Amino acid sequence: HGDYQFANVMFHHGGPARMAAIVDWEMGTVGDPLLDLAWVVMGWPTSDEDAAGTGGYVDLTGMPSRDELLERYSTVSGRPVDEIDYYVVLASFKMAIVLEGGYARYVAGGADNEKMEAFGPIVLDMAARAANLAGSTKL
Repeated sequence: HGDYQFANVMFHHGGPARMAAIVDWEMGTVGDPLLDLAWVVMGWPTSDEDAAGTGGYVDLTGMPSRDELLERYSTVSGRPVDEIDYYVVLASFKMAIVLEGGYARYVAGGADNEKMEAFGPIVLDMAARAANLAGSTKL
């Protein structure tokens, strides 16, 4: 998919929760599904972080922890996730590049969405966190 996240998933109205569609395929590619998983978990709180205060736009209160999500994915898919940090680093740099493009357009006057102004510091933070993870994990 290339941009797999809550904002791009639609559910049927009413319970029980059932997925209705996955939308926003503009970044769709053929590739390793672990990159999509990393795209999801790169902003997912770890077990020692507050699910409601992650700084993201989604309140993950009541959702499984990052480790539980990874374990469930591995169990259901049959794919090992022991090298997920590699994919999180890749996904983080990919997201930083996408956000940098929006920020550059805004700074150059080619975009009028003021939210893009905030992308500058986010890009730097995301790239720094990716570099730190790359330097601290076995890739």
